[in-house]
Amino acid sequence: MKLKHILFIVAFIGLFTNGFTQSNQDEKILAQIRTEGFLNTQAMSMLQELSDVYGQRLTGSREYFSAATWISNKMKTLGLQNVHFENYCDNCRGWSMKSFNVEMTSPNFMHINAYPLAMSKSSNGTVEGELVHIKSFRDMDAVRQQYGGNLQGKVVLLGTEPRKASLTESVSKRYSEEELEKMESKLVPQTKQTPLPELFEGWKTSDVYDKEFLEFVEAEGALAVLKSRSILLGILHPDGTYYYQTGALKPLPYFTIMPEHFGRLARMIKLGVTPKIKLNLDTEFYNEQENNVNIIGELTGTDAKLKSETILIGAHFDSWHSGTGATDNGANSVVLVEALRILKAIEYKPKRTLRMGLWGGEEQAFLGSAAYARQHFGELNEKPNKASKKISAYLNLDNGAGAIRGLYLQKNELARPVFENVFEPIDNLSEGALTIENTLSTDHETFDHYNIPSFQFVQDELAYGNVTHHTQLDVLEYVPEEDIMKNAVILAWTIYKLSENDVMVPRKVRD
Repeated sequence: MKLKHILFIVAFIGLFTNGFTQSNQDEKILAQIRTEGFLNTQAMSMLQELSDVYGQRLTGSREYFSAATWISNKMKTLGLQNVHFENYCDNCRGWSMKSFNVEMTSPNFMHINAYPLAMSKSSNGTVEGELVHIKSFRDMDAVRQQYGGNLQGKVVLLGTEPRKASLTESVSKRYSEEELEKMESKLVPQTKQTPLPELFEGWKTSDVYDKEFLEFVEAEGALAVLKSRSILLGILHPDGTYYYQTGALKPLPYFTIMPEHFGRLARMIKLGVTPKIKLNLDTEFYNEQENNVNIIGELTGTDAKLKSETILIGAHFDSWHSGTGATDNGANSVVLVEALRILKAIEYKPKRTLRMGLWGGEEQAFLGSAAYARQHFGELNEKPNKASKKISAYLNLDNGAGAIRGLYLQKNELARPVFENVFEPIDNLSEGALTIENTLSTDHETFDHYNIPSFQFVQDELAYGNVTHHTQLDVLEYVPEEDIMKNAVILAWTIYKLSENDVMVPRKVRD
């Protein structure tokens, strides 16, 4: 037999043996991940403590920092490495509630189901005034002309009666097979992604859309503003305001009230009856920049060649202030910690570094992830630096507490084979639907801007969009334990596979 034939056979046997060995290792690791993730799970116990004990985590607040301290200590206890804080904002002020109450006292009594919007300042003790209905402030000249001199000592009911959401529809929803297949069948994304600098610039205006109106009614002597929004009946949606920076507007007492109570008040005024409202609000502003931190931790890579490369996973840790931030985004923050705990517990030695970031300030303007990216990868308007090219992929979780059903490829078709390989062995845990579609409005957009392969998982909506998202019902009761156990196992398996790959996840071709 010729030498070249011998060498070919040896090489083929080596390749076959190596593939067989890797397959055996994958099966062993997957079994260990499933055993640890399902039989020894700590996910729900961590989430219960985070949600019930530490509660809401508004950007800049003391509550946020207390929760950040707790979870960073938990990460250290579980054996994660290089756990530390990184500041993300030098001018994000803090705000906390002490007490509030809103009532209708005339023509009869009704306790109004209300919640103050963040950054509202205190009332002057308990105040009482007649209700004035201002349906819109799109034309501020018209508002000034009609209401100038007529708001002293009044409470403003702002907006039109909210649209009634149907009570006959299912509250909790999961993706059907047909819906997932439709997502997978898309050839081009239907959702346009706005460049990050342009997005941030737009938010500077859109986030303060009500500033001129709030300043006007306060200058006219109004006591407070009540508003509502279209959502399922009985639910309060008090996200906003976005006046989070030191020196920004401190709005007069500004409440959201549930749709039913708004509707009753509006209809009474239409009938010629003037309700009288009594309320009080006690809040506190403070400037404690140490509260504004991202929480970072990792399992450091061990391969001499690949440990300088990183698999980055992220979720935002901040929340709005009326619920406990269980579905947005406590559950997914805990899933990240649990995924790395699982890999640590099974004594997996990652080839690449596995780093997690729990970001602050996402609800305001991706403040935490953007600050991290600027510090590590360069300014937004600059060419991404060399460090950015060492990030193999960024994986984000921020779509409620539902089970992972697949992945948004974010217009990166080159990454499809990588994730087909990830999801194929766990098809009994997730359908692994891969859609070319862009999804928006969370931290993966930050890293995508730097041309880091960045992805958001597809998750079942459950009751996220119509019940818990930014509402007072964002609480533990809406988190299915089985779903977050599954998600932690899926995430642990995904980052294991990406760590073991010979090459990094392909970057998408820029337009």
